[in-house]
Amino acid sequence: MSIKIKILFIIIVLLVIIVSLLLGGKIAFKEQMVIYDGLRNTSAIIFAVMGAWIALLYPQKLSQAFGKKPYKEKSDDIDQINRLFRPMIYSTSILSIVIGMAFIVPLAKQVEYLIQFKEIFRALSFAVIAFLTMLQFWSLVLTLVPGDSIKDDLDEDKERQKMLARMRPGKK
Repeated sequence: MSIKIKILFIIIVLLVIIVSLLLGGKIAFKEQMVIYDGLRNTSAIIFAVMGAWIALLYPQKLSQAFGKKPYKEKSDDIDQINRLFRPMIYSTSILSIVIGMAFIVPLAKQVEYLIQFKEIFRALSFAVIAFLTMLQFWSLVLTLVPGDSIKDDLDEDKERQKMLARMRPGKK
């Protein structure tokens, strides 16, 4: 991915977070919890899908990466597995934050002193939602990596077959 696209994505993320922080103070926690629930469900699905990709399509990579080969031979396998684990790590982080918010918000509502700051907490919470949503979006994009890898492998195999066919005697 080009550096320009990454910078553009970071700018968009920052703008979304800032706007969410500025406008989120008026959005009740009850409404925000619905969004947190959606993030939790989507994260769980991404985690399951990526786990299935890894288990079904790359079992040999897992065994090679954690096998008894020297590290230099394992490094490529580890790099490929790390790319697959990224969405799972992001999803786990999102799940952890969402579960924590579901626990903390009801408790914080019981503390009289904090009630005077509820608009600030709502704004902060909505900024967290914005960040988690953008992270979730990125995780969804990263779920395309295994399919793209498979396509690349198939294209490479197809090219190899064409080259072998051209090299066979008697073929013109």
